[in-house]
Amino acid sequence: MPKAFSDQERDTIRAQMREKGKKLFEKHGLKKTSVDELTEAVGISKGAFYLFFESKEELFLEILEQFEKEIQTSILDFAVKPKANARKNVSEMLGGLLLTWDAYPLLKNFSKSDFDYLVRKVPAERAMQHVSNDEAFTNELIKKIKREGITVKASPRIVSNLIKGLFFMGLHRDDLGEDAYQETMNVMIDLVAGYIVGE
Repeated sequence: MPKAFSDQERDTIRAQMREKGKKLFEKHGLKKTSVDELTEAVGISKGAFYLFFESKEELFLEILEQFEKEIQTSILDFAVKPKANARKNVSEMLGGLLLTWDAYPLLKNFSKSDFDYLVRKVPAERAMQHVSNDEAFTNELIKKIKREGITVKASPRIVSNLIKGLFFMGLHRDDLGEDAYQETMNVMIDLVAGYIVGE
């Protein structure tokens, strides 16, 4: 049976698992990274791993959400350009969200098959919590846009679904090819921004 850890040890180990896990997931991908590799990297037993996470997929989701939080914070801190029109400003916000996503190798290489695998493996309530977090971000983004004096013509539900649509398109990067993906994504971001502000 794994030994009990103090609160300080638990915090340290959890942080190490996120850090080492990120590197291993970047190198091998979600499916090919094993719990044995994760525990060896951190220096804990396999039994101890399950004191922190029910599965490697839950660890991956926690790392994913940590990145998402950083990206979302940077988007909510985005300074609009006073001389740019509403559509352009919203387009740059959405573009910043997706460009920042691409800056993280773990996220950029996250494919449709990885997404499907992750959804199958994590408990339904954990997946719903993630969806709820995404919706909370969308509501904050809409408030941010409105504070900047930009009128939002689309409902929060539609805005949330449009952002999800851009994310899902990103999962098909390999299917489209890098050049076509970038070009198509730029067009889609502009169209989504136009719809949000009613242009």
